[in-house]
Amino acid sequence: MIKDKYEFIIIFIFFLITLIISLIIIFPMPSIRRQTSGSERQEAMIDSRLIEFVSFSGMFEVHMVIDGLEGDSIASMMVFNMAHPSGHRFDDSYTELIFVHNREAAYGFPDNVIIAWPTERPWIHSIMARFNHYVSLTEQELPRPGTHGGRQPINLNDFGLSYPITIKNLVDNWESVFAVWNALTENERQGIWP
Repeated sequence: MIKDKYEFIIIFIFFLITLIISLIIIFPMPSIRRQTSGSERQEAMIDSRLIEFVSFSGMFEVHMVIDGLEGDSIASMMVFNMAHPSGHRFDDSYTELIFVHNREAAYGFPDNVIIAWPTERPWIHSIMARFNHYVSLTEQELPRPGTHGGRQPINLNDFGLSYPITIKNLVDNWESVFAVWNALTENERQGIWP
């Protein structure tokens, strides 16, 4: 009889644990961080095209806090997934993107800030050379409109920049560099990565 009683208790405890785990999976605990309304979220979100630029241009390294842990040189897909609205781990708590000149300047910011600096990896020079090549194409060198997303020649003076665009410009004039990046065709942007 005692054996049956203990078996019953063990089975009952196992059942309760299984039930609790199932309920947690089906009805997860609400997030502790404050949820923002749609209008607040719209104002607080970082421009998704800027996240794409930082994530996929190959020009930047990133420091950000993910799940309470600080990380440097975060992989581009992780930055995209965490900070872009279509990312599968999108977290709307990231509300600001700041550009600094180097890794040492990337510390001391609040957790909601993504900090980017020009990559210190050797390929930056190749990326900048290709970026400047596409920027410098004349009307005669550009594909005709309708082929590979034709575009007009880029006059850097219109963006407050001069040729060539430098690594220093990536930080000091990031808005202008970002605007030039968006003036390129999709094929050109993809062709910049070595």
